Amino acid sequence: MRPSRRAARLPMLLLLACPLLPLAACSDAPPPNFAPMRYDYLPVLRLNVATINIVDNGQPGTVPGDVSGRAPTPPDQALHQMATDRLMAAGSTGGAVFTIDRASILHQPGGTLEGQMDVHLDVSSPNGQRQGYAEAHVRRTFSSTASDSDGNADSPANLYAITSQMMKDMNVELEFQVRHHLADWLVDAVGTTPRAIQQQQLGLPGSPGATAPATASLAATPTAAAAVAGPASPAPAAPAPAVVPSEPNAIFPTGGPATDGSAAPAPRVKSPQPGYLTLPSGTATSAPNASNGY
Repeated sequence: MRPSRRAARLPMLLLLACPLLPLAACSDAPPPNFAPMRYDYLPVLRLNVATINIVDNGQPGTVPGDVSGRAPTPPDQALHQMATDRLMAAGSTGGAVFTIDRASILHQPGGTLEGQMDVHLDVSSPNGQRQGYAEAHVRRTFSSTASDSDGNADSPANLYAITSQMMKDMNVELEFQVRHHLADWLVDAVGTTPRAIQQQQLGLPGSPGATAPATASLAATPTAAAAVAGPASPAPAAPAPAVVPSEPNAIFPTGGPATDGSAAPAPRVKSPQPGYLTLPSGTATSAPNASNGY
């Protein structure tokens, strides 16, 4: 049986369509997957305020030439997420406002991306009076590869890369500025200000306001128990040694009574210097006596 003319054309049509199949498959390739930017793994900054609000003044397109809206995660959204993850209201009064002043990415000539982020944090009293603030600024330049020189420098992958780099810098810079300028407003997990030093006034032993130490401390340190019982009687001081003058006293040649009631020291006897004694001239001398040998 002779095949029909339509059946004879079918193989030729399939051969012509095969080169187009890879192109169709490429056009349906899924876009790259970018991980969401989260910062809840970093230390939380607990502020002694009741509320924290976020104001976004850096939305995409705010700055002329801004291309941040094409990023998988626009920079202003990343900053908003950082404030949500890292700033916590841990007080009962007052408030804080985290403001995004700028979050832009500009496509400069030569395939270079230039990013900028500016934020500030205000802390106010319950009546709305400003009590303190901290601000942080970040600048980043991202140079695209040679394959992006044809105009693809602002691709989603490059925009995601520069946004991620700026957020790493911003997390470090914001924490440093908050701890430096708002240290008095930071509290720990139990609500204690790190700068506050707990002090206790101790009175004299035995006074009504004196605080006795714990029993365990007394058992471990017996000297502490003695201190609580009261001050010990001072030991009598040893008497100072008597000072003997080098020359005899004109009033008490033999030494007067001691001031502390003890016996007077014995006077020192001084002998004349060795030599010969001579009699004065004109003095008669006796002749030796034969009976006694003199």
